[in-house]
Amino acid sequence: MVNVNDNLLHQIRAIFKRWFTDNPEVDSLTQVPLADLCAVITKGTTPTTLGKPFVSEGINFIKAESIQENHSIDNKKFAYIDDETNNLLKRSIISAGDIVFTIAGSLGRFAIVDDSVLPANTNQAVAIIRADESKITPEYLYSFFLGNWHNDYYTKRIQQAVQANLSLGTIKSLPIPVLSGQSMFEYLELITPLIAMTKSNEQEITRLAQLRDTLLPQLMSGELDASSLDI
Repeated sequence: MVNVNDNLLHQIRAIFKRWFTDNPEVDSLTQVPLADLCAVITKGTTPTTLGKPFVSEGINFIKAESIQENHSIDNKKFAYIDDETNNLLKRSIISAGDIVFTIAGSLGRFAIVDDSVLPANTNQAVAIIRADESKITPEYLYSFFLGNWHNDYYTKRIQQAVQANLSLGTIKSLPIPVLSGQSMFEYLELITPLIAMTKSNEQEITRLAQLRDTLLPQLMSGELDASSLDI
């Protein structure tokens, strides 16, 4: 299933390349700063700076290391906060369709969020990019990150400090070409189902991993008889 997702991502990138990277007509499209296509571009805060501890279970707290290079989100690498802390950090409460993008530490990892990781919040190493759906779909914006449209632009603007980081101002200023009318419809008709399939596969991979982690210790200890399993 991992290989299936690799293939799906390859297809999305190939479509993006044909429509944008290799398309000489892209220069004639209106290019809009990312901020103008978004309802929210923000980042989070570490709870301990507010005197709030992490907890053993509760609201998922997505860290930079939770976001994988394959654009999935690893729920084994979450921390957790309680409801009170989540409400204090309401600026960075994550919604389905948000793009999470690492802006400190392991720069440039990103994923699109679905319901399976909610409720969730994040810290200052992760930017939240939320499309204004009256203007654009989350999948349209996400395809630009999958297509590496951002890479050169952001790389040239990395700020060097104790650790390299990207400012929210840099994130917001990325120019995005905007299709219109029938072209937008045709492009979304190609990429949206593929993105949905990658997220569905990620959920199934997570479910199977959880099942494995539950059953394997019982099998190893002899608590569960493999012959009794209906596979």
